[in-house]
Amino acid sequence: MMVRIDFSGRAKKAARALRAGTLHEPGLAMLVEPGPHLPFRDGSLDEVFVGRAIAWRADIAQTLDEIWRVSKPGALVHLTLPHASSTLVLSRDPRPRPALTLNTFNYYDPRTKPADAPPTAFAIERARLRVAGPRINATGLALARGPFAQFVEKLANGSRGSQYRFERWFANLIGGFEEFDVVLAVVKQIERRHPVQLARELGTRPGDVSTTQTTPAPDAAAGDPTTLRVTNDIAHESAHIGDVNEVLRNGAPLDARPPSVVPPFGSAGGGG
Repeated sequence: MMVRIDFSGRAKKAARALRAGTLHEPGLAMLVEPGPHLPFRDGSLDEVFVGRAIAWRADIAQTLDEIWRVSKPGALVHLTLPHASSTLVLSRDPRPRPALTLNTFNYYDPRTKPADAPPTAFAIERARLRVAGPRINATGLALARGPFAQFVEKLANGSRGSQYRFERWFANLIGGFEEFDVVLAVVKQIERRHPVQLARELGTRPGDVSTTQTTPAPDAAAGDPTTLRVTNDIAHESAHIGDVNEVLRNGAPLDARPPSVVPPFGSAGGGG
């Protein structure tokens, strides 16, 4: 069974994810804040839809550490974040927060991360720079969302190299990118234990422990995250998704229930 948590509100129906949020509303499966203290076991989630839920938090680094902790090797994390090249975006909120770019995630790349960095590790599975983000009033956005923006985004998102060049050299010429989407693949080391040690943990004799138990096979994407089959942010047809109500009843991914749980979608009073 695959366990998905959705903080964004976008994946509720298509991806059949457990909808999480901070306020009671129709379709909400659990109350939990997308921050550094998530009520899930280590390595229990297969996919996390975060969207813009952490875009304005001051503790983004700690939140990413926590998301990494609760995710399985190869799990996908979907984020939408404000881009540091846009002074318009960064000036919308007076509270201090980190200025982020795609280059920020090189800090989490196992090949480039500092030696004294925490164990948190991600690989960029997919990314997209966006000229314009959402607006309450869309008046006057023909240039920012029309053919010009589409042309710039096509050039910028042609490859990871072109994304770096646009971030580094050309963003200021167009007024900056307002936001970017990034899908991160969780990278974790697969622990290999001696048969005797494993037998002690399982309460069996060493001869009873099979080879597959002694040297567990890593997730196909754990060593090389680029092998993951990624679809769009709200669909993942290749996965078998377990019943949401069943997960909530059994509490499969949870160490402890959140402070309050409202009826899951599909049940009485739960919303659509």
